[in-house]
Amino acid sequence: MKNLMLALFIFAMSHHGFAQTDSIIVIESTEHKAEQLYNSGVKSFESANYIEAIKYLQLSILEDIHFSDAYFLLSHIQKENTTYMDAIQTLHDYVLVNDRKDTAYYLIAEIYYQNEIKDSATQYLNLCIQQNPNFFSAYYLKSQIHFALKEYEEAIYNLSRTIHLQPAFSHAYNDRASAHRMLGNNEKALEDYARAILMEKNSIYYSNRGSIYLKLEKFTEAIQDYSQALSLNPNYYLALNNRGVAKMETKDYAGAIKDFSLCLEIKNDYYPALSNRGIAYYKAKQYQEAINDFNTLIERIPSDGINYLHRGNTKEMLRDAEGACQDWEKAAELGVEAAKNYLNNQCKP
Repeated sequence: MKNLMLALFIFAMSHHGFAQTDSIIVIESTEHKAEQLYNSGVKSFESANYIEAIKYLQLSILEDIHFSDAYFLLSHIQKENTTYMDAIQTLHDYVLVNDRKDTAYYLIAEIYYQNEIKDSATQYLNLCIQQNPNFFSAYYLKSQIHFALKEYEEAIYNLSRTIHLQPAFSHAYNDRASAHRMLGNNEKALEDYARAILMEKNSIYYSNRGSIYLKLEKFTEAIQDYSQALSLNPNYYLALNNRGVAKMETKDYAGAIKDFSLCLEIKNDYYPALSNRGIAYYKAKQYQEAINDFNTLIERIPSDGINYLHRGNTKEMLRDAEGACQDWEKAAELGVEAAKNYLNNQCKP
């Protein structure tokens, strides 16, 4: 049999953090009109009447321009309403009247990060850390930015700072493991995934560690971790796909086909699972089922030459030499080098 190529998902970042920010409170004293207006704004906010809440908070600020709580809540509502520049301006005003500048700088950075303006986000995170070197959320968010930019050493540094300040933060261990994984430090990655799992039984952590085991060809351990992930989240389609890949490597083709099929029941447009199932059918010598899957892939992604290559290989096993050569020719046109070799060696000029 020819070697067909598997598709798998490697790992996931957590994308969870803690916000070391001020909380929204009701002012018990109502001696001043600014406080009364603020409390009315809080009540409107809690009843999801944001337009009215904004009006009360703006009136509160007009009454007392140094009333920092009103700025804070107003910026939060503006952020929720996606009026991001208004939120940033309000937070700049908050900085002028409150000693907790670190909080405001962090929230501004968060807005820029959510809008994928990474340079500005980093700038304000640095300001936050200058104000408060123990603001662990700032280090964590910096790590996310460095990871997205493929600056894995810098991501590890900031995650290590996060862990130093917040030792029970399991997401930071998971993400540091993923950064180690990208640098090829598989043993360090396994250590950090294990620490994360000890702190929290999380499907992402198990799946990520399973992907390390899969890369290291420790297929039994990979299957165990993917199974743990699925026991926590039965709809984790990526874990189903990857467990199917691991089962295929152990020649459990029936089990692999079942996992790929379950994956596709959850997410029918996850084409790596469809391709993998086609390969599993091929390896199980269920050639017509394999062709059906490759037909579907070619119909949905006609520009992907790999699917023509796989279908050509399957047609060859059915002794359809002409059909195989036609598929290899199409795959070669789409840039698949292996198909060019098959054309030269097995098809007439």
